[in-house]
Amino acid sequence: MDAQNIVGNTISASGDNNNNNNFPQQRSNGNTTIPSYEGNYQVDISSTNFDLETITSSYIGLMRIYRLLYVADHCPQLRNDALLISFKYIQETHFISLYKQILDEIKKQNIPLPNDFDAAWYERTQRNYVHKLEKLDTDLRNFRTNSIKDSIRRGHDDLGDHYLDAGDFFNAVRCYVRSRDYCVTPRHMITMCMNVIKASFYMQNWSNVLSYVSKAEQAIESLESTSKSATTPSALTSMVNPMEVSSASTTNATIASDAVLTSRLKVYAGIAELATKRYKLAARHFLGVSFDHCSNHFQDLISPQTLIQYVCLCSLATFERSEIHRLIIMSTNMKQYLELEPSIRDILHQFYETSYSSCLAVMSQLEPIFALDQYLAPHLRALYYEIRHRIIITYFLPYKNASMPIMARQLNTTIDVLEDELVHLIRSGKIKARIDSKNKILYVADTDQRWHAYQHALTITKQSEKLTRALLLRSAIIKSNLMVKDDSVLSSIRSPNNNNNNNNVSRRHFVPNVAGSMMMDEDDLSDEETM
Repeated sequence: MDAQNIVGNTISASGDNNNNNNFPQQRSNGNTTIPSYEGNYQVDISSTNFDLETITSSYIGLMRIYRLLYVADHCPQLRNDALLISFKYIQETHFISLYKQILDEIKKQNIPLPNDFDAAWYERTQRNYVHKLEKLDTDLRNFRTNSIKDSIRRGHDDLGDHYLDAGDFFNAVRCYVRSRDYCVTPRHMITMCMNVIKASFYMQNWSNVLSYVSKAEQAIESLESTSKSATTPSALTSMVNPMEVSSASTTNATIASDAVLTSRLKVYAGIAELATKRYKLAARHFLGVSFDHCSNHFQDLISPQTLIQYVCLCSLATFERSEIHRLIIMSTNMKQYLELEPSIRDILHQFYETSYSSCLAVMSQLEPIFALDQYLAPHLRALYYEIRHRIIITYFLPYKNASMPIMARQLNTTIDVLEDELVHLIRSGKIKARIDSKNKILYVADTDQRWHAYQHALTITKQSEKLTRALLLRSAIIKSNLMVKDDSVLSSIRSPNNNNNNNNVSRRHFVPNVAGSMMMDEDDLSDEETM
């Protein structure tokens, strides 16, 4: 087993392992050659300041281990250190199968074992795991015998937590879902949803994650509406004893806790949308995550630095420049994230200020770091591809013709590669232009502006004429004190099963208006008398 397979066998984050190339593939998309970070690719970080401290200090739990193993899979310079550090942290869990895989890989890479290596850890942990599993299972059976709903629910949760700690995510989800039948309050439903989301997230079952995120958000909204009604000004002024004041403070603490849960749900949903290639939805979810919540409560899920990286790439690929300025650059919440990542802030500002050469240069420098993120790497090629094309379209927009050598210098590329990209954009209809391959000039496609103006004027004229005729007809009907009715509607109401051959399908009746009523009663009409 090689390093590439460690994460792949546990959370399927490594993709296709059949590709044995040592460098990112070069795949063609629209005649444009762009690196593809899929399979067993390798990343060179010699030109970056990336180190493992950024992971170990920002994450805890299984997320820290998985990110370290992903670095070990794809970065030869940090492989040995990443394996040893992950081997240290895996011993804080009951994840014995992953422990065995890491140990085998350390031996395969001829890495010296740490001095405090505990050879008996595997057998001891396995024995403790089985013993605790039997105890929890026995307790759950007793709870079922006593038919205590809350105890049964907590028994399922404890059993699910035990499976989760051991990396058995399938059984963990099964236990958490079973607890739903014993949830008696909305708070219990929220706990159940959060547990299922966490286990499904590690399984990368994104549809399940999004489904339970929606259920949890609905439960939180119902709780918030209940809490608001309980904390109205009249309710607060009626509190006279210390016990009621204490209850109010508890309610405020609960509201704050629900806000943290809402932010966590947005992170889960954002990563799930990113994984399913819905980048704009992912960016909008990430934008709703409070900086205070992310920096203080989400170490087991995402770091603020990682979140702003996701926001940057997803928004540049899908948002308009005005949206980037309004939702990110000018956002008080996002400014706190950007202070932690000056390079990301530079990319966003340079893109908004149309300094595309500097923007693409910084993006190129950060590409190896992005490629070591297990959730971002599979989409890095598509995001970079879309960002470059948006830059080309925006760059060419104000010109009637543009010199391709100048464009190539501004976009940090060669003329041949730029020409291939332009051909793809023209064929896809994203820009209307022609290429002079001999003189290397891009021309706006000739359009007859006068003809388009006449066509637009004629269309508006016809629409205005139609609307005017309709208004005149309505005015005449009202003036004549008439009401128009469709006979087919009346006959279908009175005799829905009547299939007689009459010629009333398209006939309209003008019924005199009765004083005091705008329409005659249906009972006063018959098929013959209305003629």
